[in-house]
Amino acid sequence: MADQLRRSARRWTEPADQWRAKVQRWVDNGIVSSAQGEEILAMESSQGEAISYGPRASAGRPTLSPVVELLSYFGVVVVGLSTVLFLGHYWGGIGLAGHLSVALMVTVAGLAGGLVVAQIGDAGARRLSGFLRLLGTAGAAMTTAVAVGPTAESHHGLTMLCVGVVVLAFSASLWRNLDRSLQFLSTLLGLAMTLGAVGAVAHLHATSTEVALLVWFFAFAIGLMSLQILRPAPTSLVVAEFGSFVGALALSFPNHLGGVLLGLLSTLCAVGVGFALERPPIIVIGGLGFFMFDFRIFSIYLRSTDAALGAFVLGLVLVFVALWRAWYTTTDEKSEVNPQIGFHADAEWHEPW
Repeated sequence: MADQLRRSARRWTEPADQWRAKVQRWVDNGIVSSAQGEEILAMESSQGEAISYGPRASAGRPTLSPVVELLSYFGVVVVGLSTVLFLGHYWGGIGLAGHLSVALMVTVAGLAGGLVVAQIGDAGARRLSGFLRLLGTAGAAMTTAVAVGPTAESHHGLTMLCVGVVVLAFSASLWRNLDRSLQFLSTLLGLAMTLGAVGAVAHLHATSTEVALLVWFFAFAIGLMSLQILRPAPTSLVVAEFGSFVGALALSFPNHLGGVLLGLLSTLCAVGVGFALERPPIIVIGGLGFFMFDFRIFSIYLRSTDAALGAFVLGLVLVFVALWRAWYTTTDEKSEVNPQIGFHADAEWHEPW
């Protein structure tokens, strides 16, 4: 029964995780042509991304080495800090036009740099491109805050609303349901800022229970959609886990029993999904979440030394089981030969954990 459920769960995620790799192997081995591979993927996948199933990348293709990638991050941070320190002495005297110019320069430099680096196409370039695009989005948010701030001082929440909408629009247009983790996270941040600002502008006073339940249901929806709809799936699952834990923990303060039960349900679902999909990080995070709510139960209902010790032992056992399973799964994955997958430089490829 457990094996059947696992096969069903893995088959449910195949269009998101495995079909592209399978079709690529068929094309590389000459079983199907490139055109047939694209037709198979179009039939099995709902993503609709343009992927090229051509020959593998040649050895002379430019790549971004880990050292160059690390130095690029370091260089961006150093330049940013130097600019902040230099402009800090003159910031008050350059006026609104100067503030807008600086913010626009950050926006253009980040977005243009991300576009150029993305043309390299390898994993390191995609990570650096996402980082630069995130800087560009931050620059757009800064530009909006500088432009709207003076006119929105008398309207509580209006500046945050404008910034949230800009961050949401920029991030969503850059993400476009592709494997861009930073853009996915900034899209969620923009959505949270927009919803919070709408509540402030409209003078909506939600209770702590309502906010906690909204966070939990939203996180649960992200977790469900990540199985076949949302990309990147690993990031979406982690966000869903942490979001559901935060929502349940917040609910456990005004509603002890409801929050604790919701938290236990979230952790058990996370551990079950992790075991079914063989995702070690999901298992570990779920085990740690169970540990947290385990202590929450005993701190509320069983305030004794023996109960605390029992909670500690129970949670620790589950964490060790999760870590053992994660190590076992990772060892099995390393023992398998993972074929390289060729794709077009503009394609955003989903990389399994």
